[in-house]
Amino acid sequence: MHHQSFPRRGDPSRGTGSPPICRAGEIHSIVAATVGAVAVLAGCGPPASDATDASLPEGVPVARNIESRSRIAEWTVGSKLRVGAVDGEAAFGRIADVAPRASGGLWVVDAQSRRISGFGEDGSRVVHFGGEGDGPGELRTPSTLFEIDDGTVVVGSAFPPALHRFDADGRYLGSSRLTESRDANGQPLPARFADWQVAPDGEALGDLFAVPGPGQGPLVAHALIRFADQELNGTGRDTIVRWSLPATPASPSSPIEIVPVRPAWSIGPDGLVWWSPGTPYELRAFDREGTPLRAITLDRDAIRVTPAIEERLIAGLRSSAASGPGGAALIEQALGRARWPEFLPHVVDLWASHPDGRLFALPWTAESFDEGASRSLDVFEADGSLIARLTLPPGFSPRRFANGAVYGVERDDLGIGYAVRYRIVPVP
Repeated sequence: MHHQSFPRRGDPSRGTGSPPICRAGEIHSIVAATVGAVAVLAGCGPPASDATDASLPEGVPVARNIESRSRIAEWTVGSKLRVGAVDGEAAFGRIADVAPRASGGLWVVDAQSRRISGFGEDGSRVVHFGGEGDGPGELRTPSTLFEIDDGTVVVGSAFPPALHRFDADGRYLGSSRLTESRDANGQPLPARFADWQVAPDGEALGDLFAVPGPGQGPLVAHALIRFADQELNGTGRDTIVRWSLPATPASPSSPIEIVPVRPAWSIGPDGLVWWSPGTPYELRAFDREGTPLRAITLDRDAIRVTPAIEERLIAGLRSSAASGPGGAALIEQALGRARWPEFLPHVVDLWASHPDGRLFALPWTAESFDEGASRSLDVFEADGSLIARLTLPPGFSPRRFANGAVYGVERDDLGIGYAVRYRIVPVP
């Protein structure tokens, strides 16, 4: 693939242009930072005004949306299926993923108990499997689940990177783990992590990355890789796109730019891989060999970082770190070195809906840091047109969009997590 690139001076508050991205071994950076705490907090700011942007190859169509000229519908949520409990056997420790079951109902991945539960349309648990360990059918770090067209349930583990296969009744079918430990020159590779998605036809895609040790930075290199199936060490893989995030500075006096966002990606029902850099507001479609096919942009002003937004973000980071050992101290150290960007990035996360191919993009807003505020997503048709704004209930975090519904995690006033499926409906 050939990239034409050009230097330009742009307005970082606008949702136009693109930061550098690449495929097949070309690595570029976006402005970002990661901080170690209870979880990794990734930050991303708008590109510098004199940044060099990589343009799409000639002939790749771009659907450009101008928000002020778009006539869009208002959507909300209707009936719901909710499972979970305050305590007891029906309670979840930490819900990592919620996904649709082909026979109706939903799947829930509990990252704390390392168990998978399947629920029917009436909310009753009909299958339960997994458990912590390294034996057949046991799970170490389950993070995602996909039920594919042939009925196989594929569970992705973040570390070590692995895919585990079960049938719909929970019987263990096998696993595959990435075992590569050396690079092309024979040098040891650092331990890697993975964020997994599996297409309906069984092809697996993983965002693979390794967090460098102290002084080993400066970048965390991410590679979104397609595997021909769930046999991760076999042949037939393609790099779709690469990006890198600066690691936590080794010097205790170095500033850290903290904004919790990262590039987002999703697999569409047509096999396309959608990827967003977070800023500017741009969604790009790649085929599974990494060739860019089309893009969607939205001309929207970025949110300026005000003192009020800084206060909301600080409060959120402190709240999230309070429950982890040593997390609060790490957050306070990071905040003491914080450098705030002028603008928030445009896109937090991205989902391609099945089977209609619509795109749901979660943007940053001034209310993004209020736990009690509603979240609104931009909805694009598969052709790239902006068609709706979907408002979700306060306390609800989406995980999947499918069959006219959104699946996710909802927390009550006590912070108890429930797995929920909401039907999406237009506002009358």
